[in-house]
Amino acid sequence: MKRILMTAGALCFASVIFAYNPPISGESLDRLVSPTQLTYASSSAGGGIFTAGPDAIVFNPALIASEQRITLDASYTAIFSSNGGANIFGSAFQTGILIPWKYFAVSGLVKGVFLPLDKIDVGNTLGTNIAIAKEVSDRLSLGIGIAGGVYWGHGSDWSVTGNIGGMYRIPRVGFMKDFRIGVSVLNLGKNYTSTNLVGIDGKNTSDIFPMLGTTHVGAAALLFANDYIKGGASFELITPGFQNLIVAAGFHFAVNDALYLRIAEEINIREAVALADYGNYSNFMPAISLGYRLTFKTKNNEYMKRNGWGESDITVNAGWQQLYETVHAVSGNVKFNLGLADTDPPEIELWTGDEK
Repeated sequence: MKRILMTAGALCFASVIFAYNPPISGESLDRLVSPTQLTYASSSAGGGIFTAGPDAIVFNPALIASEQRITLDASYTAIFSSNGGANIFGSAFQTGILIPWKYFAVSGLVKGVFLPLDKIDVGNTLGTNIAIAKEVSDRLSLGIGIAGGVYWGHGSDWSVTGNIGGMYRIPRVGFMKDFRIGVSVLNLGKNYTSTNLVGIDGKNTSDIFPMLGTTHVGAAALLFANDYIKGGASFELITPGFQNLIVAAGFHFAVNDALYLRIAEEINIREAVALADYGNYSNFMPAISLGYRLTFKTKNNEYMKRNGWGESDITVNAGWQQLYETVHAVSGNVKFNLGLADTDPPEIELWTGDEK
């Protein structure tokens, strides 16, 4: 009986997955806007080495809760096909700002993905995300956000959705440090439904995208760290409306908190099955990005010094991934943090009376 029930359950799950018909890359549009997103630096648990810029809210709005500094961020991605054709070039971008307040942190961004390629003709989307997050305790952070956008290219449509998320931190689990569990539920509302975009089966009109109730569940932690180097890993399960399964894993490595290497792999089960017979689509190349952070001081700007921004840092990232056999993404990003993060705990001195 157990075997029968298990077999029946597996068949039901498979039938749901194979009936689901999103457009090619329709579930990965937010990944394309920056090299850090491409390599899951902002997974739902914050990536192997915790990273939370303004764009982190698209995967989990709770990630920004512990941020201490105003952050400005801008990215651009060129997407092109090496197979020729009438339409071989597309692009994506995002720009955002993160502002920490006394009681919560807020982040907002504008993003766009333009993919009229012959190989992945998803059309064009332009949208925005806004989120607020708060540290409920030293370990628990919660966040909520709203997103909206417009679509054109194969008909036209609009979307307005809500996102919720949480992250729980544990200082140490075995040999792992800063162990984090992140959970988020995205796209709760009206998504793109009124398009004539062809789905992944190559025959029928696509289903809703991005999928209503897309759930992210992830874990991340530092695997090793000392004064010079540190490395961490992340693992993520994504279920768009429980009709598909996307598995992602990443490894992040840093030297002197200045030079960063990130590698990530994502496997979309529905795409892998549907595109296996297409020849020039199937691909499992990992994404890779390099970043460098430098600190600078402002000498003659009194306004910057008065606001505690006399010493700030800027990080430049570049990334690449072969998305499909003939489609590549090359991405660049600049992130500007005003001021320096406070990493030193307060010092408590006992007064004995000898100080007189």
